[in-house]
Amino acid sequence: MRKLIAVLAPFLLTMANLTAGRLDVAVIQFPEEKTLEELSTAFSAERLSEMTNANRTLTQEASLKGGYVLFAQSLAASPGSSINSATRIKDTRADIEGQLGSGRVSLTISLMEGIKAGLRSFQKKTYAGSGPLPAGAPRILSMKQIKGKAPSHVKGQTTMERYNLTIVVVAQYTP
Repeated sequence: MRKLIAVLAPFLLTMANLTAGRLDVAVIQFPEEKTLEELSTAFSAERLSEMTNANRTLTQEASLKGGYVLFAQSLAASPGSSINSATRIKDTRADIEGQLGSGRVSLTISLMEGIKAGLRSFQKKTYAGSGPLPAGAPRILSMKQIKGKAPSHVKGQTTMERYNLTIVVVAQYTP
């Protein structure tokens, strides 16, 4: 009986992943102020996994060019399942928690940089979003606008420059 279970377990796990859909998740930062309508329209014609396959957004859509991909991951998920994933690359750790319901998703993505060695400090950022997620086009789950000033050093002189950032959490479910 144990041999039968040992032989069937990998097969059943593979079949479970084949029947599950794919949930693509990304956190993207744009270096300028964007509107929700502008981004929603632009994302509707894109595939999230292809667009976030680099450090910068890969697209011909003018509204999405120049975005920095802070995080992107594809997960096997099916409606009604919970989502838990932990990824570590070098000194960065990403934790995803959430729920994929029938036509709705809620996600929390935590990114932590640094390691516990000596005086190294940590930087932890958490991005969360929820909303309707029908199969097909990417949907914006949350959007954050940040305005501020930062020092700029040019030829020994320091000046304060203004900046505007738009950070979005985007998801796409493919059955």
